[in-house]
Amino acid sequence: MNRISVEDAKARHWDVVIAGSSFASMFFLFGLPSDLSVLVVEKGDVRSHAQLRDTFGQDYETFQSNSSKRWTARTVFGGNSNCWWGQTPRFHPSDFRTRSLFGRAEDWLVGYDELEPFYNEVETVMEVSGGGNDHILPRSQPFPFPPHTQSRSDVVLQNDNTLWVAAPSARSNGGSRGLCCANGICHACPLDSKFTILNGLEHFDRDNVFLLESHEVREIRVEAGTARSVNVRGLGKEAEIRSDLVALGTNAIFNPAILLRSGFTAPSLGRYLHEQIGTFVQIDMPIKSFFGGTSITAHGYHFYHDFDRTDRAAVLVENYNAPAATRPEKNRWTERLTLKLIAEDLPHPENRVRLENDSVVVDWHGHSEYANKGLEFALENLDKLIPARIEGFRTLGIEDTEAHIIGTTRMGETLDDGVVDRNLRTHEAANVLCLGSGVFPSCSPANPTLTLSALSVMAARALQ
Repeated sequence: MNRISVEDAKARHWDVVIAGSSFASMFFLFGLPSDLSVLVVEKGDVRSHAQLRDTFGQDYETFQSNSSKRWTARTVFGGNSNCWWGQTPRFHPSDFRTRSLFGRAEDWLVGYDELEPFYNEVETVMEVSGGGNDHILPRSQPFPFPPHTQSRSDVVLQNDNTLWVAAPSARSNGGSRGLCCANGICHACPLDSKFTILNGLEHFDRDNVFLLESHEVREIRVEAGTARSVNVRGLGKEAEIRSDLVALGTNAIFNPAILLRSGFTAPSLGRYLHEQIGTFVQIDMPIKSFFGGTSITAHGYHFYHDFDRTDRAAVLVENYNAPAATRPEKNRWTERLTLKLIAEDLPHPENRVRLENDSVVVDWHGHSEYANKGLEFALENLDKLIPARIEGFRTLGIEDTEAHIIGTTRMGETLDDGVVDRNLRTHEAANVLCLGSGVFPSCSPANPTLTLSALSVMAARALQ
């Protein structure tokens, strides 16, 4: 990608300025018309895969908060694409209609069928592997690559049970990257097997796209409901850069901070911060496990597909094939199942992002009873998933974070109930867009990356 100095960026008038360089930003760039001049502004620097691997954990940002809960943001080119696990489930069709179906959270302004073609595009770019879940998540075209080899336990669990399916993944099982080695350290993949913005750069790069690194977008100058320019700061310099369109893809903590500095006033701005809640479970049973082709090989939809979410959250089950604690008994060390249960949560207005003396502050008041009841129900009914006698069972505690930041710039029909419209344009300035999972008006047990990327492509195509 073409590098540019802040002086040269300031001297030009851009068609589009994009803040951030992770999934939301770059898939928006992917969907834009090819003749537009685009400036990508990234707070971090550009590093090779080897440098990212060797410096893992040294470029995370922390936020002032009233809680010890962690919210993860990696400040480097490609953002959190460098440290995700590569999980790529689609959202379930019911996730887009939780208010209509269950009286919970809010319906989206787009539905599964409308987003489905864009799911296909993102999966193609990411070289996603998967298969066998069409009866749960309808598809108009096959996965780009076949599913990873299922673990020994998957084979047993899937026998006559259509709710156990292969887990879709952007950890390679064919394509341009080396095959996944299933070592379980996907956050710092030694083989560069999972998709990242860096190793997928060919899909986003073109002659009229420029990168301003080590600078951040601080605020947007808006006049009469139209954005005119952005203020950027970095390397001891500050500049005003003119643009016809501004797209914020810096995550659901920094996006509302930028809008708040810029004088945006939507009642829901910065509010409804949320993410899923998860716990690991180890189950001893007379079924052999492991020996699958990737770190997480299967999903269980028993508490998600055709599941009544009125009184309790839906839960997605992941079957872990990565190295884990095994049984101590002789000749039975693989007869232990390691599952992760991930429950949706309800967005609550008191969980929010705000500014205090221009600094970002996170107010977090915890997960809802609804989410906890979903986890409790799944834990109490795990025997329905497993066609064998459970010999031992233990939970490993609630995870501190799922590393997903959701809400704070939710979509809504009007300014009174949302920050952006169905095409992710802010209600207060039509040429300012908010990208990423901040626009989600409800949660899902599924990982958000594929869906936020598909939304970005859809929003970019709506500009044409």
